Amino acid sequence: MQRYGHGAHELELLAEFPGKRVPIASVGAEWRMSRKAILPIFTAKAFTDHVCHAIHRVVPVTRELLRDASRKGTTIDWNDLAARMTLSILTLSSMDFDPGSITPDVSCLQVKQSLAEAIAVLNQSSSRRLFNPFWRWTELLTGERVRFNRARAHVRGLVDSLIKTRRAQLADRTDPVTNDWLSKLLEDKNFDDPIFLRDILVVLLFAGVDNTQNSFAWSLYSLTQAPYWVGRMRDEALKNRKAGHEVQYEDLTIYHIHLAVFYETIRLWPGIPKNGRVALCDDVLPAVPTQGLPEVHLKKGDFILWSDYNIMRDEAVWGPNANSFNPGRHLDGDGRFVRPTAPRFNGFGGGPRMCPAMQLVAYKFVASWAGILPYFDFLPSTHDPGTGRRVEPPRLAEAFTAAMATPFLVTVKALEETEL
Repeated sequence: MQRYGHGAHELELLAEFPGKRVPIASVGAEWRMSRKAILPIFTAKAFTDHVCHAIHRVVPVTRELLRDASRKGTTIDWNDLAARMTLSILTLSSMDFDPGSITPDVSCLQVKQSLAEAIAVLNQSSSRRLFNPFWRWTELLTGERVRFNRARAHVRGLVDSLIKTRRAQLADRTDPVTNDWLSKLLEDKNFDDPIFLRDILVVLLFAGVDNTQNSFAWSLYSLTQAPYWVGRMRDEALKNRKAGHEVQYEDLTIYHIHLAVFYETIRLWPGIPKNGRVALCDDVLPAVPTQGLPEVHLKKGDFILWSDYNIMRDEAVWGPNANSFNPGRHLDGDGRFVRPTAPRFNGFGGGPRMCPAMQLVAYKFVASWAGILPYFDFLPSTHDPGTGRRVEPPRLAEAFTAAMATPFLVTVKALEETEL
């Protein structure tokens, strides 16, 4: 029997965005169907056949862009570039669609990312609604409802266009079509529902981009304060490098330092920093005598709120340096990566609803950093070159996910002794 789930208020919010037919908003048979629809993206075969190919396209172009930024002395917003990289890898690997957000010329960063901006609006607006039962009325006064609707229409419009274009390609058998996830999804009669298809693609663009972007952004923020780990990642990438190739999925497990940095980043900035559920029946949470916590009696309808962000920074859980960035806690005495486990680590959820993208995000993270860090140094900017104002350290946004609330401005220095 399911004891906890989303309440009516939460389901209403999720139906608005990303959609009521997606895994995070559905239950029972609908959840199983939505899960079945997205699982093919997260298989080893998909990583090898499609994700690896996308990384081999995106990472070299990103290196050229960074080399151009170094040569021209251009300050870049790393959070923005992380979003562009992640979006490009995702859409190329699952939909054979290049959003054109990265080119070898750093000036491409001056062109706004309408999709990423729209998703950020939806992400943050939805989070604010979670604790505002009167959001339908207050948003009329603040104008946020208009911004939300405009952003959602933009994302849905892009999704509808992708589906329409791919259907036309599939119908025209003279036009070769990539045998990717989107083609297989559209050819499966079990998923022949336009609203279902739209919602699945929307949640893929949201969750598939946002969480990976956040891991890129927060990891560089942490690494700029921990040069020792930058050096260890760089040494590992150079040692494992294969001439003419980016990191292959089959080689992921030999990148022990990169994986430790990835999991430490997720520990400090988990995918969903705060979470909650409604008790669907009376229940008793067991006591934790070692922490002096008594059992808690819950009534049906009680709301339970917790924060993985706080839990994984708690000294009672992770020790006296819990709030510090220390990838070494995920390495054994021989320097080999040891994957952290529940209940101490909850970066990807747990149980049947554990995030299926865990391995995919880890692969994209490792392959991207291994393809970039040996060639460049990054220094946080102290002042915004556009305004001259002092730059504050990045902070966590009020959002569903661990998004950065502000740009993360850095200067790029190419390491001349390392050839691209």
